Amino acid sequence: MFPARMWMTTAPILRASRGTRGLSILVGNYLRVRLPTSSLRSMPLRQLSTSSPQHVQYTRFPFKKHRHSPGEVIDNRMKIVIVLVAVGGTYYVVHLEQVPETGRWRFMDISPKYETKLAQAAYNELLAEFRGKILPSNHPVTLHVQRVVNRILESSDLGHLRYSEPRRSLAETLDDFWSEDPFTTGRPSGESSTPESGGKEWNLLVVNDPSIVNAMATFGNIVVFTGILPICKDEQGLAAVLGHEIAHVVARHASERYSSSKVFLAVAVLLQTVFGFDFGITNLISTLLLELPNSRTQEYEADTIGMQLTARACFDPQAAVEMHARLAQYEKAHGATSLEFLRTHPGAERRIKHLEELIPEAYSIQASSPQCAGIQDSVSRFREFAPR
Repeated sequence: MFPARMWMTTAPILRASRGTRGLSILVGNYLRVRLPTSSLRSMPLRQLSTSSPQHVQYTRFPFKKHRHSPGEVIDNRMKIVIVLVAVGGTYYVVHLEQVPETGRWRFMDISPKYETKLAQAAYNELLAEFRGKILPSNHPVTLHVQRVVNRILESSDLGHLRYSEPRRSLAETLDDFWSEDPFTTGRPSGESSTPESGGKEWNLLVVNDPSIVNAMATFGNIVVFTGILPICKDEQGLAAVLGHEIAHVVARHASERYSSSKVFLAVAVLLQTVFGFDFGITNLISTLLLELPNSRTQEYEADTIGMQLTARACFDPQAAVEMHARLAQYEKAHGATSLEFLRTHPGAERRIKHLEELIPEAYSIQASSPQCAGIQDSVSRFREFAPR
């Protein structure tokens, strides 16, 4: 029971609350009273703070004062690209040089001194790769190739071959073809001179592999596979092949390719950075538009220099045309691609036409050489009476 005085106080309130709708509030610990909502509107609202309300703006990264727009990022990237292109272009121009024999301009940043180190490394790799297939230096085929190589080298003052006789034991012969490196015995210490100087010592390896129709020369190392000999047909055809391969070394084409690979890589990175191309696409573009055309240019140049070398050695220049005609027939029979832009070498027809254009100059070189006196007349008489 409530006390009488409290009941008297609360009774009117209770009666009033029965007919009124509103919000209920707790009075003391005993009574819940509902006040009308209209009275709530007239009641002043109490602020949580005595200060005036402030509008606050949300910032995700308040510590950053300025965010770069996409245009500014692209501009900064272009500035970096321009600087790199300027530096790279200056480096490229500084290392331009002309090929002495043809006058062609090219990029070259490999020194002849470094080439001597590459020559030794390349020679060791060749020995390891073809071990067991290298013919002895006294083999009739090797002697035949040596005679042609020496004739080309000596007539143009390009150096000479390095000779030695291998020592072989029975046990090592059963295990491998060689008991020791046949060309390192008696090798002089110190660095050899560059390929275009007269003091160069060349290495010759004749590899007994009829399935490989090829010959190559790099950094003073000449490799002849026996599979190319039927295409050569005779000494004149062999001289055309060897003159072309030696010309690659004289013109330093291997070093040029090594130097140009840096340019091709730079172009690929530039295309990827500026245009956003995939690296595979940029590599394909660089290969089709730069690397392969440059390789075909080197082949034409090697044909030109090789024709000059064989002419000075008193070999018949016409033999180069005939040899390439036989090589074209062989490639056609074995399914070689006819799409020239996908090849490292020029097409057979273009190449033969280029060689035919070089023949008058080659005959002029022979005519002015005392060593070739009478040889041209002998060749003409032989062709006149030879059966066709």
